[in-house]
Amino acid sequence: MSGDALFVRSLGQVTCAGTGIGALLDRLSDAAWYPELRLDRPDAPSLAVATCREFTTQGHLPPLVARRLDRPARLLAVAAREALVPFAGSLPWPRDRIGVAAATGNAGTEALFQVLQTVFLAGPEEASPMQFPSTVANAAASQLGILEKLSGPNITFAEKQVGGLRALTEAGRLLRHRRADAVLAVAVDEAHWLNAEGYDRLRATRRAGRPGFVLGEGAVVLLVSGEPGPSLLARLAGWGSCSSAATTYRYPADAVAIVRACESALQTAGIAAGDVDLVVSMANGAPALAKLEQDALERLFTGRRPAALTVSDRLGEGSFASLARVAVAVLAVSGLVIPRWGAPDHLSAAGFAALDGRPGTALVAGVAAGGSAIAAVVTAP
Repeated sequence: MSGDALFVRSLGQVTCAGTGIGALLDRLSDAAWYPELRLDRPDAPSLAVATCREFTTQGHLPPLVARRLDRPARLLAVAAREALVPFAGSLPWPRDRIGVAAATGNAGTEALFQVLQTVFLAGPEEASPMQFPSTVANAAASQLGILEKLSGPNITFAEKQVGGLRALTEAGRLLRHRRADAVLAVAVDEAHWLNAEGYDRLRATRRAGRPGFVLGEGAVVLLVSGEPGPSLLARLAGWGSCSSAATTYRYPADAVAIVRACESALQTAGIAAGDVDLVVSMANGAPALAKLEQDALERLFTGRRPAALTVSDRLGEGSFASLARVAVAVLAVSGLVIPRWGAPDHLSAAGFAALDGRPGTALVAGVAAGGSAIAAVVTAP
């Protein structure tokens, strides 16, 4: 390992933007792009959810392999295959030294729904033993480890909106403690009408005349190692975490934890707040989160204010969303794209402009209902 430096070597993604990093680059370059929001449900109108409408495993996974995987595992397997493409099947690390650090908010929902429906309507003996393993949250990451023969540490987090950031920081921890030589930091969520309807009934999601967030579906993969190598995209320079006392289903009342997480990440990276070029906004359409973010960033950036970029209002919210925001930061600092999606309104009003050039340093922070706050700093290689 090169000192304490950690490096993002490759990326993979499947979101409502399409399959593959190329699709995401195209969408990021289009200021006017927004996804079609529609998720069908039985016996009721569709819900406004950002789904992977065109997703297919054809050309990515053998049909017999795809058939035995549920949707979250298929999404994740395809995204991971893309992240492994630069190594052309010859990984520079032993496969027993490659780990998987995963996050999910709802993987396994459809499998659990099917199993419970069978149990309740037909009896336990009729439930499919093939479906049951997919009902647990860590099934997708486990299937990925089996599929790619990665026998390093394999761990899954369920930490709501900051799940993807938690998976990334755990990848960093595994590398720093030399538990692995490389780690796939991954996050995945599936679009399911049962989850979406629950949020809709709680009035948390956006509808005409009602503010709120848009649920999303997708899988994001970052391959992180302790050595730079030839396929280097960015440096994971630092991270930090904190928490506030908050009810499990609400954001915290103040921005203290977010500020402390950001300060810790910057300090670890050896970077001052004034040196940050880009903030990838955590805004998702929820007014409470917008207020928290604005309060946090105004405290953090008392002098020059960096550019800001909104992501989750287009790709959707979920555990995968915070890792998607890191992936966008990596693409920006690597020079592969100058995102044109702009800053959210609440940050524009506070003096955070849209990005107009390649950033050298990006800050990605998040806060979850329940109070967890995590931040990561990504720099150009």
